[in-house]
Amino acid sequence: MPNFVEITYSNIKSEIENFLKTEHNKGGILYSPASPYGQILSVFENLHQMSLLYLKNTINNFDLGLNNSLNERVIKNAAIFSGHIPHRSISATGTLKLTLKSNADVDKDIPGGRISFLNRTKIKNNTNGLYYLLNLGNEKISYKITPNFQFFLPIIQGEWSENVRTGDGSQLQTFNLTEASLKDVEVLVNSEYWSVKKHIWEMLPEEKACIVRTGFDGGIDVIFGNGGFGAIPEIGSIIEINYIKTDGSAGNIYRRTRNDWRFVEDAFDGNGETIDITNFFDIDIYTDINFGADKEDLMFTKNILPIVSNNFVLGLPQQYAYELKKLGIFSHVNAFEKYGTIFIVATPNIKLFKSSNSDYFTIDIKSFSLDNYEKNKIRQYLKSGGNLQLTQKFQINSPVISYYVMNVYVIPYSDALDDSVNSQILDVISEYFLNLTRIDRIPKLDIIRALSSIEDIHSVDIQFICKKNEDYHRNALIDAKNKLNKFNSKYQNNISISKINPDYKPTEVKGLDPVLGDIIFEPDEIPVIRGGWYDRSNIYYSDDIDGNGLKSVNIIKKGVVDSKNRPKI
Repeated sequence: MPNFVEITYSNIKSEIENFLKTEHNKGGILYSPASPYGQILSVFENLHQMSLLYLKNTINNFDLGLNNSLNERVIKNAAIFSGHIPHRSISATGTLKLTLKSNADVDKDIPGGRISFLNRTKIKNNTNGLYYLLNLGNEKISYKITPNFQFFLPIIQGEWSENVRTGDGSQLQTFNLTEASLKDVEVLVNSEYWSVKKHIWEMLPEEKACIVRTGFDGGIDVIFGNGGFGAIPEIGSIIEINYIKTDGSAGNIYRRTRNDWRFVEDAFDGNGETIDITNFFDIDIYTDINFGADKEDLMFTKNILPIVSNNFVLGLPQQYAYELKKLGIFSHVNAFEKYGTIFIVATPNIKLFKSSNSDYFTIDIKSFSLDNYEKNKIRQYLKSGGNLQLTQKFQINSPVISYYVMNVYVIPYSDALDDSVNSQILDVISEYFLNLTRIDRIPKLDIIRALSSIEDIHSVDIQFICKKNEDYHRNALIDAKNKLNKFNSKYQNNISISKINPDYKPTEVKGLDPVLGDIIFEPDEIPVIRGGWYDRSNIYYSDDIDGNGLKSVNIIKKGVVDSKNRPKI
């Protein structure tokens, strides 16, 4: 028998082969890998290698510290066990405005002079082809129609779905719905609404309530009680689980196209007959249909695992930021505490406002800000989570927009077309700022590195000009000139700005690193590359990226390099 003193499989195999050769030689038989024992040994070797490979892959899947460990089920299950519930897709919401058409005759076209709508009436947007529901808050709403009458209808994106199950009378009955895009879940037992709770310990004994939470398969689990915590549905009871199935971020609409809607389900006139709303009313989007979000990004779930807790509440600034960041609809979320209040500064993800044929420079500047309607949506979202610290005050703020201009100094190769180089430079800058993740500084190196990847460029450098900095020096100069007018002209050339305004600092640099030239911004700011302002020398930078003269990005050619010097790939 072999001694098996080796600790590696290859050495153990060598021991076995030597043993087999010796035994075969004793019988006058030549041993080879093709002999029966040789084939058996080869099979064992392959099985051993496959087992090790399987074991290694299994360990890698469960080792969330590895960058390439992206097993969705493992990551989400680990998050749920640690106390974080990965959020599912969220429906976009907004408001439509309906105005009676000028050529409509109320008495003739709208019998009874009234229009009635049922809650969750299905409508369709003609442009994106998605379905939306009237979100009235009541089962039915009616309006008395008069000439030039206007009224507003809240809507939510998605389709209403119903799922019927049967109770079995056991404790902690659980029903899983595997559809991932679920929102606004309603649970009825024998046609009676049961309230929805977040945790089992929130349910009172025999309370008609249940838990709805993200399941391990990505859908939802509906969990009923055990008697001590929540009531138990009786055997044979009819359990209805109704919900909105949403398309997430695809349901966001930022354009204001008139009459872009079709009522799929009926509205009713004063006599209870169906009426085609589009024939007699103009339909406009009154508030942006937004805040639709896709299910939580897998990398975000993985990255927040170290900071989640089963006792998670919103108490610290970073916890508020975390709660909003997981929605995926904000590019920047900064939170800080001041005077006992948490201030939350959220910048909308401007890529959601971008059409397929637009870029960073053509997006409406309002897209970087939150209006009161959007702030209220954030406020309601935070409150609906049920994890606010009762004594903590918070305030939602729109970011302060800081304007910058970029000068790009470039040396292209001689065979490159200027228009092509300029177009590529603008595309790179647009893509960088559309995906901006920096929260306090934008290094020049980031953009120089990105621009250097353009094959037609030999060398490149950039310079930022900050409106806040130029305003500081320009205003000081204007103020000094106004004050100098009060002096006799013979003294004007002998008096410096610093003497006229002792608080003025000639070497002050605002919004920029005074040495490196990087963009520096505060937690409540968002830097944008936009013109439409003057510098201290009264030079105007246009906001039209395609216009003539100086603009938000100025590409300055500083010579060429012979194309023969291109590096060979």
